Amino acid sequence: MENSLPRRAVLISGALAAAFGRPASADTQTPADYVFTHGYVYTVDDDDSVHQALAVSGGRIVYVGTDKGAMRFAGKGTTVVDLGGRMLMPGLHDGHLHEMSGGKGLLDCDLKYAALTVEEVQATIQEYLDKTAEQEPGGWVSVVHWYQQAIRPAGTKLTKADLDSLNTRRPIVVSSSDGHTSLVNSRALELAGITAKTKDPSDGTIERDSAGEPTGILQDGAQDLVGAKIPAPTRAENLKIARTALAALAEQGVTTFMDAVATEEALRAFTTLAEQGKLTARAHFAPLVEVSDTDPVPRLAKLRRVYDDGRAKPRPGVSVHNAKLFMDGVLQYPAQTAALLEPYLVHKHDHWVAGKKIGSQYWTAAKLNAVVRKLAAAGFDPHIHAIGDRAVRTALDAYAAMRAAGHAKTRPAIAHAELVAAADLPRFGKLDVTAAMGFHWAKPAPDSVESVKPYLGPKRWARYEPEGDLIRAGGRVSLGSDWPVDPLDEWTAIKTVITRTAAPDSPFAKQGAMTPHQRISRAAAIRAATFNGAYQLRQDRYTGSLEAGKFADLIVLDRNVMKVPAEQIAKTKVLLTMVGGRIVHGGVDLD
Repeated sequence: MENSLPRRAVLISGALAAAFGRPASADTQTPADYVFTHGYVYTVDDDDSVHQALAVSGGRIVYVGTDKGAMRFAGKGTTVVDLGGRMLMPGLHDGHLHEMSGGKGLLDCDLKYAALTVEEVQATIQEYLDKTAEQEPGGWVSVVHWYQQAIRPAGTKLTKADLDSLNTRRPIVVSSSDGHTSLVNSRALELAGITAKTKDPSDGTIERDSAGEPTGILQDGAQDLVGAKIPAPTRAENLKIARTALAALAEQGVTTFMDAVATEEALRAFTTLAEQGKLTARAHFAPLVEVSDTDPVPRLAKLRRVYDDGRAKPRPGVSVHNAKLFMDGVLQYPAQTAALLEPYLVHKHDHWVAGKKIGSQYWTAAKLNAVVRKLAAAGFDPHIHAIGDRAVRTALDAYAAMRAAGHAKTRPAIAHAELVAAADLPRFGKLDVTAAMGFHWAKPAPDSVESVKPYLGPKRWARYEPEGDLIRAGGRVSLGSDWPVDPLDEWTAIKTVITRTAAPDSPFAKQGAMTPHQRISRAAAIRAATFNGAYQLRQDRYTGSLEAGKFADLIVLDRNVMKVPAEQIAKTKVLLTMVGGRIVHGGVDLD
């Protein structure tokens, strides 16, 4: 499909090239580095226009238009790639993930998000223990991607006893895939000094049995009591983790990401890779602002001075202009730490009735408002984790106060926004707040229809994972995979937000679409995963769409996700990933 003339494309190239200090005409340019022809070039520009060809020079797109027009940029040394009708589109922008945890998880004991019995969990961990027996008796065991809500039979709760029965003296930490819960053995509790007398931290919970003894389950901030005792990875280990994460992201077609709880160790690792010319994605970092930190600006400003690359360039770099805050926890039973306007329901005498739990808000409204304004004044974009409708409202109130204080250029975000009151839906658009959504959650699964739906009731359930409602109300939705809370499988996530269905081989597939009125179009899903993410990260001037003058961050796919049956989108393979004009995954031999 061809929607524009070569002359128009060259004129666009000239206008934008002038803005970037580049030559304005194909006739005066040095030959392009790459010319892609005979493709389905889906631009995600204002019109979602589709073209045949694209040319890249010096890390930037210099032409989008017809095959004939693109070939004017070819010359000696140009690599011409015949797409053979394949789809070329902007690289994915993942606006909320945890790449260091994800990369480390690829190297740790992995439960693989599977629906397991207690015996299967034990067998997996014991197999890992046997393979790493040389680390007895003191080496910490990190077990990742525990799909807590999918433990079988449904409703099964693990405790320290399930780990204590394993053949080891090593301390064990099993981390849930949602990042909000850990299960530890008695040895880990002992090393952390957690006993019946230990008080809950302000931002977390130590679960206890009827006698007041810790069960081994630690919620939210209570996990840090054990985490503080685990030896930190060395710099060399962090570099290996970062490289592992980058390779996985490039394979998925992710060209820009944001670390949603960034540490200085992560910043140091990615800065080192950037200096070595080995950074293969544009890396944004949002350091955590703790509830106890009344003035985080000096600390964040120092991190920005040391690590931020400054103005964006074709070559990918490191950016530090976001700040992460946690407003609440999760909706899923049994934790139910997400803050609600009305109580969670409980099952009594064959009826679901209002219980006493309403979740927790970690910040008071007054304190949140003050910190958000300080961040905005210092040039940081707040990124608030808010899942329950009460937490979402409090976050929106803070952003409204920020706007009223005159901070019009700040680009705030709310991560997850799994439950939003109807009255708050239009506030996202009015306040220019991006909803960074976890598309994987928009399907029937143990962590939705089993551990959330009955506890909300029909009225609130209709607003669960409200991507459709947010877009219809004028809001902006971006992709935030939350990896490794969910698997790094961006194409399944995109398929999920379009169809709201489980995978065909899932036992939940027979339930069909979950809340089908919340489905969004393919165009909306692709825009969320590209341009909207670029906007969220202040990068929309340079990436997120394929337009002359922008950086050459693009991907080539093995199928046309705008045309294949929606279920097949999940099987998409990225054949080539390019960042700033450099191929970082795959190659030009597309066959």
